[in-house]
Amino acid sequence: MSTDTPPSTARLADPAGDRDARSLLARLGALLLELLVMASGPMLLMLVHYFSWGAGLYRFAMLCALALLVGWLGVRRKKLVPVLTRGAGRYLLAAGVAALFMMQVRSFVRDIAHGGICTTDMGKPSICAGEWLLHGDNPWAQCATVKLSKKARRHPTTTFEWCLREDRCVDRKAGHAYKTFDHHGPGFDFMDGYKYGPMMMLAYLPAGHLLRERGIYLTNFVFWLGMIALLYATAVAAHPKLPSVGLRALGGLLFTVAIPIGDILPSATVYWLGVEAHASPPSRYEFVRELTKTCANDVIPVVLLLAAVLLCARKHSAWAGVLIGLSMAAKQLPAPLIGLLLVFMDGVSWKRLLSAAVVTATLCYLPFFVWAPREMTANLLLFNMLRPTNSSSIRELLPAGLESLVSLAQLAVVALCVLYFARKTERTLAALLPVAAVLIVLFIALNKVVHGNYLLWVQPFVALALAGAPYALGAERRLRRTS
Repeated sequence: MSTDTPPSTARLADPAGDRDARSLLARLGALLLELLVMASGPMLLMLVHYFSWGAGLYRFAMLCALALLVGWLGVRRKKLVPVLTRGAGRYLLAAGVAALFMMQVRSFVRDIAHGGICTTDMGKPSICAGEWLLHGDNPWAQCATVKLSKKARRHPTTTFEWCLREDRCVDRKAGHAYKTFDHHGPGFDFMDGYKYGPMMMLAYLPAGHLLRERGIYLTNFVFWLGMIALLYATAVAAHPKLPSVGLRALGGLLFTVAIPIGDILPSATVYWLGVEAHASPPSRYEFVRELTKTCANDVIPVVLLLAAVLLCARKHSAWAGVLIGLSMAAKQLPAPLIGLLLVFMDGVSWKRLLSAAVVTATLCYLPFFVWAPREMTANLLLFNMLRPTNSSSIRELLPAGLESLVSLAQLAVVALCVLYFARKTERTLAALLPVAAVLIVLFIALNKVVHGNYLLWVQPFVALALAGAPYALGAERRLRRTS
């Protein structure tokens, strides 16, 4: 009688083959989860854009979902397994990020070459504020007294004449959402001036004077490139021993162009909780369009803020404070929101940070404030208090008497996030980034308006939070051993 083991029994008794199969399945599962985490933030941001005007409730829901995702992954820090870290995986991730980067650069270059009219009220004021200054007028304090000739009105030859043909005020608020907004001066009631800070005006002045709208596009492109570099450096500074963390951060920022949302979701009228809204698929290049066709200027204060965060991580508190001051001198928010967290970060001298920020912002604002204190206060402070809400915000659905409670809820979100971070035993940059992302997302979700330009605040901090916080150092080696 033969004693040979049947082939089928031999195969079943092969532990090495079973171990290899389990290892492969585990790595494939970890890879899919890593890609899902990288794509989740961009996907939710694109869904915010998908729900357009009339969709305040839906935008609020998407932003809350994003805050929950980032918060949950932040709490579950060092739990996930990074796969795209070494060898072929790292090269594949680098190639994918490079392809996404070049797609967006090509879109920027095309828009800069072709130009076009800004579709919002952020572009023209940022150009004309500098023109007012060049002609000796205060862009926060007065409308122009110069009148154009008929020839100049038909064919303006200078950027100043082009501004006057559009309007004699830098940023007049009238019509549409502002049809009942009657604050045209004088003094504290003059709200037809520039709505941003001196640094914003100066940043756009050179290219805006020469190229008008295309100058806005070009300036935003330069700052966007700066954001790419700062995002990579900040991710590496937060997680210096975690492989490929910088590439994952860039992937989280750039992944929006890889989402074919127009092929997935149709244009539709949607109903939820009795609220009707219009949904329209955004372009894959929606975040590029925000910086070109929409002429959103938020990239400037955000880039200055990211540079301040990186300097804090490197323990340069005073220089970080200078950059926070410059960010506030461009736009009042979001720098103070993140600055409140940076005060409690390990290695940061809060006295140097705060004093440098206050001195820098004061020096930037003071000359123009002394020139016209009431009008500057009206345009930079009172306007934001009095501006009407619209259907992009959940506030539109609430009784007018409850709006002040929503503003208190915004302040409560800031206070809770700052208190949570201040009480943590670990207050490193890695621990700060998820808290910063949640703070900004929830602050915007409760804002008076939830326009696409505010998502430029969210995008880099969500990318940084999802790039490193969920992953464990050395987890790939543990995966190989346990499988």
